[in-house]
Amino acid sequence: MKLRKFSLILLLSLCLGLVPFTASASAVVSVNAISSIHPGETVTISGTSTLSEVIIKVLRPGNSTVFFDIAKVTDGQFTDSFTLGSNEPAGIYKVIVGQANQVATQDLVVAAAPDATPTPDPDPTPSPSPTGTIIVGDSPSDKVTSTDGKLTLPVGKPGEVSLGDEITISIPADASGKELKLTIEKLLNTQNLLMHKEVLASPIYEILKNFSENFNKPITLTFTFDPTSLKGNQKPVVFYYDEVKKEWVKVGGNANGNKITVEVNHFTKYAVIAVDSAEDVPPMDVNFSDIAGHWAEASIKQAVSIGIVKGYADGTFKPGKTVTRAEFSVMLMNALKPQEAGAELTFTDSAKIGVWAQKAVAQAVQAGIIKGYKDGSFRPNAEITRTEMAAMIANALKLSIESTDVTGFADDKDIPSWVKGAVAAIKKLGLMEGTGTNQFNPNAQATRAEAVTVLLKMLALESK
Repeated sequence: MKLRKFSLILLLSLCLGLVPFTASASAVVSVNAISSIHPGETVTISGTSTLSEVIIKVLRPGNSTVFFDIAKVTDGQFTDSFTLGSNEPAGIYKVIVGQANQVATQDLVVAAAPDATPTPDPDPTPSPSPTGTIIVGDSPSDKVTSTDGKLTLPVGKPGEVSLGDEITISIPADASGKELKLTIEKLLNTQNLLMHKEVLASPIYEILKNFSENFNKPITLTFTFDPTSLKGNQKPVVFYYDEVKKEWVKVGGNANGNKITVEVNHFTKYAVIAVDSAEDVPPMDVNFSDIAGHWAEASIKQAVSIGIVKGYADGTFKPGKTVTRAEFSVMLMNALKPQEAGAELTFTDSAKIGVWAQKAVAQAVQAGIIKGYKDGSFRPNAEITRTEMAAMIANALKLSIESTDVTGFADDKDIPSWVKGAVAAIKKLGLMEGTGTNQFNPNAQATRAEAVTVLLKMLALESK
């Protein structure tokens, strides 16, 4: 069914004149008559403003962010658009446009997705399923299953693939926007993968897929392990193999009998390894109260499980909260795990760097990832911009940066010349993408969800 496209017109009029704006000034919003929109449909937000740019937010019922962008105002006009996800709940959404106290709000009614009448297939002869794959039923929600370690999964469908009773992979619906072709291989020659006397409690499995992007939703892996391989106070823990650092990285897992289950968002080599309970730090609680259904839910859980970032004491993760330069330095070093102690901090504001961040900042300085500002400061408490994050990631990966005048983003003219080469390289590698209408938004602050997503992409690129 072809999706209809609705236009939501927000006319934002901020009459500032020559008098500074105050809380008593008014912001007028006028909206074209719209009864409702449905999940999967596109919304256009446009209007007028005397500001040079406006922040556009769309909040779900409950105030979690479904869309965030910064739109340039040209000749008093701005426009932006986004597409509601197909799984967005019905309800009253809130559109907020403006900056600081210069904002206008408008309700956006999202109705439940209409029932679709399937179009009859002109060819009544069913296509054969891939070898070893069974498609149960004929609706988009039916699960595609396989028991031979190979699976071809159409876009949007859930699936389950196993290799006998040794390993099972469960994939939820809409885990990726691409057709998935997956294979599981049990590795026989593993000596070069066990350089630190790791004790395997299961075989090593290499799980491969046909695209490099991480999954949008958590993928569940269930391994059968050998309890007799555990000695004394040892426990089974799932690890994945870092191809660059040539080391095993702990993921975690919940064991029950001779089965252990864990959630991941990417594929590589996995195994169950025996670990001394006294040395095994329990994984952080990833059942945060504010990430269910969030676009970065799977990445957040993966980042927490491997120690890149932590949640808050109140059980939240705060995915939309901005990240300071000191906080991102810690996240980046947690991801890279450097062994060096770090360089001496000589920034003019080194005293402002919290004790919790000093080692990470020192390590980042020694690695050439950060250099500070021209005035000699580091500004640890300043919110990191997308431009600064791109530069740090490019330095961390030691990318070969070519001088360029064009990055390919629609707002290329707003990207500082000193970082255009890094932004272009980051975009080419797929580590950072544009928002809205291909806008890089160089001066926008990065959120916690955006930061962990970029860092996981960085690690995935390193492992190739």
